[in-house]
Amino acid sequence: MKTKLVYIVNDIDFFKNHFFPIALNASIVYDITIISNKVDKQIVDQNPEIKQFKIPIKRSSINPIYDLELFFELFKILKRIKPFIIHNITIKPILYGSLAAKIISRKINIINSVTGLGYAITNNHFFIKTTMQILIKFLIPKKSHFLFLNKHDKEFYQNLGKGLRNNYTMVFGSGVDKKEFKYKKPQKKEKIEIVYTGRILRDKGIINLIDAVNLLEASLKPKIILKLYGSIDDQNPAHITRSELEKYLVPGFIEWLGFSSEIIKVLEKSDIYCLPSFREGNPKSIIEAMAIGRPILTTQAPGCEDTVEDGINGFKVPIGVYLALSKKLEILIKDEDLRIQMGINSRSLFEKKYTLENVIDQIHNAYNTFNKP
Repeated sequence: MKTKLVYIVNDIDFFKNHFFPIALNASIVYDITIISNKVDKQIVDQNPEIKQFKIPIKRSSINPIYDLELFFELFKILKRIKPFIIHNITIKPILYGSLAAKIISRKINIINSVTGLGYAITNNHFFIKTTMQILIKFLIPKKSHFLFLNKHDKEFYQNLGKGLRNNYTMVFGSGVDKKEFKYKKPQKKEKIEIVYTGRILRDKGIINLIDAVNLLEASLKPKIILKLYGSIDDQNPAHITRSELEKYLVPGFIEWLGFSSEIIKVLEKSDIYCLPSFREGNPKSIIEAMAIGRPILTTQAPGCEDTVEDGINGFKVPIGVYLALSKKLEILIKDEDLRIQMGINSRSLFEKKYTLENVIDQIHNAYNTFNKP
């Protein structure tokens, strides 16, 4: 009989994009259950051996009555399964999954994936931020094993008495398949394509990117096009509304193409990849662009800064400074040879650190730190 491993996550789509290949590989050894906001039909059809449960979890809700219902539903499911390992992903599952495990059995082992600190902690609302810090400090067992994506998140948890000594692993993102995302030399086109992929959020730096493009010298503007790919995420407090975004759009110069299911083709057509985010865990979108072989323009923000060796595979600029962003864009637009060489360097850095194989090994080694029953 296989040992039971449960994944708890607030968004099944996020799980599929970032963790499903890891879970699928783990299913060779473990009996896998996924607990999330909905049951995914594709997983049911293609991987019927993986069990799923739906819980009433909303990542943006801070309603205590609603979250109490969430906790009891989660508690009932975990008590029935009695897993050997619970792998919590993002802050709500980390808090409630940890508390439920403490009540059910001290023998349950806990892995916590800190994919970023989340809006509740990084926003300036003192009461919400303080409450979250207290919950993290007292609800999460010290024996938990943490998976951190950057040093800043690790330091935050360490300051709360978590992630100490040997109970954490620094993981290089969520992994990108190097066989699927292959290097592709940019093709000459009528216009140089600057591409952003991700949710349409204010704290992703989208408005700064648009301002930076508008600031380019007049002679460069006819030579480039900024393409924004991503969905409006109106559940996120930092979302940009459709009507607001549309005010910035200029056909043939600044375009929003919505969500794309063909991200490889999008990146292969690109010349420059840009994510001027205010904070990330470790952005998969950048890693995908690195795998395809594109120069990266990002910020010195936590998570982002780790993906770029400044001047080698791209540039890093201060957070929120669109003038600096514009100047680096200008350098890349004017120098094709530099873009190509930086893209080659991106692929090389990707292969050293960020492949799916590397991440699977790191996470499975964390699972193996617990002695099986």
